[in-house]
Amino acid sequence: MTHRRTVCAGAATAAAVIAVLSAAVPAPSAAQDSVRVDTAPAVQRPDTAPPRALPVNGLLLSPQHLSYRMIVQFPDSEHVIGTREVDLQRSTYSGFPAWLAVETRWGSVVTVDSLYMAYVNLRPLHWGSTIGSARMALEFTPDSIYGATSGPTGSQNIVLGHGFDLLAGSAMSEIVLQLVPHTVGRTDSVSVLEVDLGSARVLPGALSVVGEQDIDTPDGLVHCWVVSLSVGDSAVRYWVSESDPVVVRTRQDLPGQPGVAFEQRLISR
Repeated sequence: MTHRRTVCAGAATAAAVIAVLSAAVPAPSAAQDSVRVDTAPAVQRPDTAPPRALPVNGLLLSPQHLSYRMIVQFPDSEHVIGTREVDLQRSTYSGFPAWLAVETRWGSVVTVDSLYMAYVNLRPLHWGSTIGSARMALEFTPDSIYGATSGPTGSQNIVLGHGFDLLAGSAMSEIVLQLVPHTVGRTDSVSVLEVDLGSARVLPGALSVVGEQDIDTPDGLVHCWVVSLSVGDSAVRYWVSESDPVVVRTRQDLPGQPGVAFEQRLISR
């Protein structure tokens, strides 16, 4: 089993999530016995350039509970593989105010992620994750990441550099999308943390508002911004409600499986 975590369930991530939840989609290749850790920041900036931070203000957030249905879409059918819940609550970390996002996926294998974020700028502070018997724990400083993963195929220590625009995990990405400005054509550069049992790296990415669309939700038809988060050759789309912003749907095509996509649809809030 591959333990992978990225901002959006990126191409390989979506496949990994689906593989542990349902046999409907073939599992990705197992992690290699050898491990690789990229210790240099993925996004290099001139020394004279000021550090770029995410354009967010955590003071505008409020505690919330969101539930999603996870679906694999085939060309002629769709298969529900489980549910996903995201809880955001006020907390403390190392004695300071913080936000705690707890993400739980219910399916054939239960996965749990907990991410502490700074109360105002949402900088990641600590990330813990479990998928079956696989474990991950990461600690964040303003410019570095330290931690380890362990699982059936082995373990690795992680030491990485990162910038001030880091996205760590899908829950954080969706929370950030509640706060960043949305205008069609707007693009923000970000850094994306990707971790599995065989490697860990920070990759450059881009958040782009690509359109607007009305989406059916439990609250009726909702007007949404359509936002694409692209990392290399993979991308995921988010539909973010314009009023009382929250992600109501995500979609990602699965690599190597034409016509098959992974979707998450809001079912309650």
